[in-house]
This record gives sequence, C-alpha cells and structure tokens, in this order.
Amino acid sequence: MNEELTVFIIKQVSKQRDRKEIVRSVCQREGLNWKQGEQLVILIEARYNRSIKVNQAPLLLFLSIGILILGVALVGFNLQILIAFFQREVLLQILTLQSGSFRVVGVLTGLGMTLGGLVGLWKSFGTMFPK
Repeated sequence: MNEELTVFIIKQVSKQRDRKEIVRSVCQREGLNWKQGEQLVILIEARYNRSIKVNQAPLLLFLSIGILILGVALVGFNLQILIAFFQREVLLQILTLQSGSFRVVGVLTGLGMTLGGLVGLWKSFGTMFPK
C-alpha cells in the first residue's frame, strides 16, 4: 500500500471531508474504479482509526472547554433567580417566576452546556490518553 496515499486518506478523514470526495480523489490519484477506491478508504479508516481520532481530539478539546466555560458562566449569571426564589414570600415568588422564567431556562441551558462540556472533555482526554 502506498504510504503517501495512506497519509492523504488519514488527513482527509481527520478533517471530516465528505467520503465521496475522498474516494473520488483516491480514484483520480491511483487510477482505481469507484468500488476499489471506496474499499481502500474504508480499509485505511478502520486500520488507522486511533490516529484519526487523535488528530480530531484537539478540536474537540477546544470546543469542550469553550462550552464548559460558557455553561458555567450562564449558570452563574442566572443562579441568582434560584437563590432569590427561596428567600421571598410565596406570592412574590409566583409573580417573579413568570417575569423571570427566562432566567430559569438560562440556568437549565447552562447546566446542559456544562454537562456537555464535561462529556466532551472526558471523551477528548480518553482519546489522547488511552488506558
């Protein structure tokens, strides 16, 4: 198998290019028919799956950290509505809940973003540092 072609396919798959575009490029470079080119791409993708994931890990790590920071900031900004909810009278709580419901949604969205960022960090660190 051609080493240069293998490196090309790994780079293209790591960049998440369209599979049909990768197969077309391989077929043009090597003079293969479509079926052979597709099988070659699938074979190299399966064989070098680990290195492909490692090439994608820095992007996932960067996005995970960004989402985690935004989620924590969103929770922190909107958390005052939940703290104030337990310190007021019941009638005032009901009245402010309607006007401040977007803040409750902000807290829930921030918690979801924080959880998503933590899951992304877990996966990216798991890819970079396997057992």
